[in-house]
Amino acid sequence: MKKIINAPERYVEDMLRGIYAAHGDQVKYVEDDLRCYCIAHKKPGKVAIVTGGGTGHLPLFLGYVGDGLIDGCGVGGVFQSPSPEQIYEICREVNGGAGVLFLYGNYTGDIMNVRHGRRAVRARRHQHRLYRRRG
Repeated sequence: MKKIINAPERYVEDMLRGIYAAHGDQVKYVEDDLRCYCIAHKKPGKVAIVTGGGTGHLPLFLGYVGDGLIDGCGVGGVFQSPSPEQIYEICREVNGGAGVLFLYGNYTGDIMNVRHGRRAVRARRHQHRLYRRRG
């Protein structure tokens, strides 16, 4: 047996509920959206790092959220990117006043949705930078 899945359509939410239950002192979600995965306590004066991506084969991106690492992660569905709204809400939550660095892969959905989320951040005049891994 490789894994136990209660219901495939709820896989991502079930996984996230388990992580929040096990590590509620370290991570939290934003605006009642389990897929807006953030550190529990933002760091004032730190440049926040935000990433995101689809769940796909593994919930890869959220594994980097923690002290001294990434501050927030948009968790997309299986092979789906997080939405621009999720990226914006995560940014708003983790911004400690020194700006936000967006770090994301070279996948079409991630590029499009992170850029749209960034536009919402820019429209509200939050300080930020954009970095996309190429190749």
